[in-house]
Amino acid sequence: MTNKHIRKLTAAFLFAPLLAFAAAPATGIDARHGRVDVVAGAQGADLLVAGKKIASLGAAGASLFPIASVGERDYVVVQAQRAGTSCKNAYLLLELSDAAPMLSKEFGSCRDLAGVGNAGAAPVVHLNNRADPQAGVESYQWKEGEVIMAFESPSLCSANGFLAQKNAQPLSAPLSSHVAGTGRLQFLSAPDPVCAMPGVFVVPGDSVSTSLASGAFVYANYTNPRSGRKVQGWVPRARLAEH
Repeated sequence: MTNKHIRKLTAAFLFAPLLAFAAAPATGIDARHGRVDVVAGAQGADLLVAGKKIASLGAAGASLFPIASVGERDYVVVQAQRAGTSCKNAYLLLELSDAAPMLSKEFGSCRDLAGVGNAGAAPVVHLNNRADPQAGVESYQWKEGEVIMAFESPSLCSANGFLAQKNAQPLSAPLSSHVAGTGRLQFLSAPDPVCAMPGVFVVPGDSVSTSLASGAFVYANYTNPRSGRKVQGWVPRARLAEH
């Protein structure tokens, strides 16, 4: 990730990646500020909020994906499907509040929905291209009523790891711990079990130091006493015991 990409980060991200996007697509969602529906209209799919049409999407159909609310507003990802075109999907963000609904312009054409997160109370949408893994991940952020590209990264795990380190809680003092439990303790490139670092692990009894925490995970540093090789990565907090 380049310095240019890092400078584009305008807020702290509370990143909740869905590496295999778990939410099932829907055509109707009950939100705190009114029900959202996609229905067939005269010019393709129409978007309704609380029974009132707010936009014609000009698409063959659409799916809705809610984003977990952080603040007073709700956000919904609208995935518009374009029949008969090379780019099957395009995306919009819908903001719901006590005021009138706000719908963004389209973004992320030709991409697949990979996950979502939050920058403070604002949503972030992560898009990739499953047919071309080399294309990397584009992350878009809602900012003052518009959607902007916040940053790019090679993979969801690298995006997750970068944001986790930016937003992890520093421990009051680096802690020296030893690996407890049974079996290898796999190092992760991000605080997510699917982000294993191949061949990088420690075993029960090994000593590690930790300095950051992110939910149930801590960022651990290990130095091999024989080779002097140093490795670092995320591990489950529950597998460590203080000396």
